[in-house]
Amino acid sequence: MIKLLASTAVVAMLASPVVAQTATQPAATTTATSDASAMGYNYTSMTGDKSAETFIGKRLYVSETDVDANAEMTEVDQEWDDVGEISDLVIGEDGQVKAVLTDIGGFLGMGEKTVAVSMDDLAVIKDGDSPNDYFTVLKSDRASLENAPEFEWPEAQ
Repeated sequence: MIKLLASTAVVAMLASPVVAQTATQPAATTTATSDASAMGYNYTSMTGDKSAETFIGKRLYVSETDVDANAEMTEVDQEWDDVGEISDLVIGEDGQVKAVLTDIGGFLGMGEKTVAVSMDDLAVIKDGDSPNDYFTVLKSDRASLENAPEFEWPEAQ
C-alpha cells in the first residue's frame, strides 16, 4: 500500500505542472514557444521511451550470460530466470531514476523482499510480438539477487 501511495505521489508530482497550465492566452506566438522551450516544456516522446506506469509491475528476469539489448524476442529466453516483479522507482532530487525496486522471493507476497537494482544494469528487450511491450533482464543470478541487501526507505521521506 505504501508503494502504491509513493508511486501515485510521484506521478501526481510530475503531472502537476501540466495540470497547472491553463490556456488563458490566445494562440502561442514564436516568443511564447521560445519561452516554453527555455522552461523545459518541449520534450517530445522518442522511440524507446518507457512509461513508469508500464514499467512498474513488469517481471524481472536474470541471465547469467550477456543479453543483447538490441535484440527482439517473441518469448522469454529459456536461460532467463523469472525472479520477481518491478514494484517502484527511486527518483533523485535531480529527477533521474536512481534505482529500480524489485520484489523478489517469497510466495504470494509472503517472505518477499525489496531489492534495489541500478537502472543502468537492466537490459530492456523488445517483444517482437507486441511493439509496445518488452522484457526486463538483469545480468546476474538468482542467488546473488536473493542475497542482496533489502532496500529500505529512510525514515524521513
